[in-house]
Amino acid sequence: MKTLKVLGAVMLVSTMVLSACGTKEEKTPAASGNDAGTAKQKLDLRWFIFAPANASLPSADKDFVKKAIEEKFNVSLKVDYLPFGTDYDNKINVIMTSGDHPDMFLANGAASQKFAVDGLLADQSAFVTKATMPNYFKWITEDEIKNYQLKGIKHSRSPMPFQRNTYGSFYIRKDWLDKFNLQAPKSYDELMNAMRKFTNDDPDGNGKKDTYGFSAAAAGGRLPLDFPAWVNNGLVADFMIDDKNLEFVETQSSLKLQSVLQNVKDMIKDGVVDPDWFVNKTPQHLDKGAQGKVGVLWSTDKNFALESVPNSVQSRTKQIDPKANWQPIFPFANQPYGWKQGTTGGASPFLFSKTVAEKNPEKVKRSVEILDWLASEEGYLMTHYGLEGRDYKKDGKKITIDPASYEANITKNGSFLDIWKFFTNLDEPSVLGLEVIDPRVSDRDRAVLKFVEAIPKHAGEPVTLAPPEGMNIGDFRKEMARLQNVVLFDDKDASNWPKYREELMTKYKGQQIFQAYVDQVNAVRPADKQLKPFK
Repeated sequence: MKTLKVLGAVMLVSTMVLSACGTKEEKTPAASGNDAGTAKQKLDLRWFIFAPANASLPSADKDFVKKAIEEKFNVSLKVDYLPFGTDYDNKINVIMTSGDHPDMFLANGAASQKFAVDGLLADQSAFVTKATMPNYFKWITEDEIKNYQLKGIKHSRSPMPFQRNTYGSFYIRKDWLDKFNLQAPKSYDELMNAMRKFTNDDPDGNGKKDTYGFSAAAAGGRLPLDFPAWVNNGLVADFMIDDKNLEFVETQSSLKLQSVLQNVKDMIKDGVVDPDWFVNKTPQHLDKGAQGKVGVLWSTDKNFALESVPNSVQSRTKQIDPKANWQPIFPFANQPYGWKQGTTGGASPFLFSKTVAEKNPEKVKRSVEILDWLASEEGYLMTHYGLEGRDYKKDGKKITIDPASYEANITKNGSFLDIWKFFTNLDEPSVLGLEVIDPRVSDRDRAVLKFVEAIPKHAGEPVTLAPPEGMNIGDFRKEMARLQNVVLFDDKDASNWPKYREELMTKYKGQQIFQAYVDQVNAVRPADKQLKPFK
């Protein structure tokens, strides 16, 4: 009997050891709570996402977001990231061509359209639903997802939550204006005069001619929307709907671009533009502003001029010059709009590879759960404000940030939350019913935000626009950029633009592409608001 008891005890212990060590099944709650307590197989996931150039992930012991995700969803998550822009576009194209696809990835609108047309993307209709992503659908409506799809292609893309309030503005060094006894410019001519002073009259007082009125970042491509010439000529963002004349305006190849290009040529001739603007990659032009080398910049970053944000351009500039004072301006009293409201058309999509979905749909499902958690109150708070009780205090729906803790634990660790908040990269906690109190926000900063929020904004297009099947907007944009640069750098003036535009509209299918856009907009507009044929 003793032998049997000992043998039984050994077998029981052995069984327990095997249960603890030999299985891959672990109990983890699902993101939405729908499957809480169900067994989930541990998965290795790999994501490829956008991230700010000045942010980096810390060591594993400091990355509490990664730790929370891996424990909550029973995954090992590897995140690769690059700044949004040309390098990212090139990298994701190589990745998708190679066939070694990430389990979830981001892309810009044009690239995602091409991937969809090429049949590389998974049908998301079974993965992205109100049942699987209840938190996500607090930010995005079903109609917005429907209007985000490409004609004739199933649900292949879903927009990430996007900023509905936008913060596009020009900013100027007010301390430099004060030195020259100038008021904040209220017209384009006054703005150009300030830029000339900033370039020629030593605004920083170092005795050297080493400053410029303006800078931008073209990364060797098309003319950036940063130049004030766009708004000066009534062109805002990428597309506009002129409700007064019932016309669709494609700003970047508009006939009005002749005046934009001429304004830019004149700025370059005046010497007020940083000579590196064409080769600069974001955020190099912003870095020059922070270094005290530039007096006027354009930005859509809400934090640009806030002294309460440690890595803002304002804060970084003050580290070099304590008197630095970046302030927003709207020097276009003759124009109705300064920027565009947030739309799904400006939202980047999150994507899944068709190959991954077919071979291992569980990886897509698990990624969806994690994304939905990022859109939840818990995920939003952690990725925006840090750890409760350490980096912020929570009293019901009221959140009070601890600036010293945030600085020590997050900012000084690579500002890594700027990477993890990629999915909800917007400052609208009110969507979740949250009120955020930041003791760092001064009266000055509140005035800056009030000014920028009041800049008049165009409503934007109601649907995500896509070219007709078989037509590649990328080819059109590439040739458009080349012709813009011919005008800027080769032609004596901008008078050839109408001729170049005609070539774009015919040889490069611009007329057909943008008429398709008009048709897509008209499909969701009332009968008495139909747009005229594109011309």
